[in-house]
Amino acid sequence: MFASQLAKIRNGQLDAFSALYDMSYDRVYGFIYHRTGDHEKTEDIVADTYMKALRRIRSFRGNHEGEFFSWIYRIAYTTLIDDTRSARPTEELDDTLGYSRDLGHEIDTSTKLAEVMNFLQTLTERERTLLTMRVWDGLSYAEISEITGESVANAKKIVSRTMAKISANITYIFIFSLLLSYVSQY
Repeated sequence: MFASQLAKIRNGQLDAFSALYDMSYDRVYGFIYHRTGDHEKTEDIVADTYMKALRRIRSFRGNHEGEFFSWIYRIAYTTLIDDTRSARPTEELDDTLGYSRDLGHEIDTSTKLAEVMNFLQTLTERERTLLTMRVWDGLSYAEISEITGESVANAKKIVSRTMAKISANITYIFIFSLLLSYVSQY
């Protein structure tokens, strides 16, 4: 199926791109969502990704699905970076009308989330990106290399060192969480 759709696109039938879109959308959406945590922002970035891909599809030189996924991930990755660079701080409004909230639970959850986010901030952007590509997106080191421009060996090294850093700190995080749970009970 992939080869026939690609042949149609190369012959000028750009409507055949919809099959490639359908084939890859869920993976690209997940790839972006793991980095933004925001459905609306993810949808915008994914839409930009596919618009760029459609404009550049004739420059795609691969012949296999794996090459297409690497290509579309690379576009998604650079689109996400561009979006992050151009993002302006915005003030979020909290619309609480029409429902009740458990503020104690929200504060506890917010505190724990803040702790995790603080820990993740100790990782460099490069470490976070490569780790999430490998762990959450399930990409191979070759795919990560293709998308980010890192060598396969360097990507392996960065992920390995990041995992070691996390392992070294996991005990600290666990004990800190237990202490916070204990303190919040009393």
